[in-house]
Amino acid sequence: MVEAQEMVTDIKDKTANPTPLGFTGLGLSAVLLSLSYIGLFPVDSMIVAMAIFLGGFAQVFAGLMAWKKGSVFGGTAFCAFGLFWFSLAGLILMPAIGWVEAPTPISLASYLFLWGVYTFVMLIATLKLGSKAIMFVFVTLFLLFILLAIVNATGNAGLLVIAGYDGLIMGLAALYTGLGEVLNDAYGRKVVPI
Repeated sequence: MVEAQEMVTDIKDKTANPTPLGFTGLGLSAVLLSLSYIGLFPVDSMIVAMAIFLGGFAQVFAGLMAWKKGSVFGGTAFCAFGLFWFSLAGLILMPAIGWVEAPTPISLASYLFLWGVYTFVMLIATLKLGSKAIMFVFVTLFLLFILLAIVNATGNAGLLVIAGYDGLIMGLAALYTGLGEVLNDAYGRKVVPI
């Protein structure tokens, strides 16, 4: 009689934390777009390129990596917001090349309001994550979407500048979160409180 032997395979996850990449994509894209809301420069090819290649691709890649690691929140948030940046670039590019009409102010307000509702639900999920930095990013992102929806619904240009400053704060908070994760990982200890 042959005895069966039990084999145990120990598999270690050697994939990197995708959070820094996702928050870097969000942060850099949001800072530059927000500076245009404040009035430093117009929305031009630099903003569209950043939206597509860093806001879009970086966040979608981070989302797929988070999904692989088993993070429903990270996978969903980074993929959804990465696709937001692609859709925003589409809203700018498609009318410019004549594919479709530009969105009306009320349709753009609806688009931004729905993103605000989505962000609010994701904000509720951050309450269980235990990261004040991530929670702060989602609070300011929620406010940004709501402010931009109001700007588009009312045409209030002064409120656009306020939204720009909120977006700037949100983008810098996202960069702080992402780069804090990088520094904490590089030093193997908590260097930056997140």
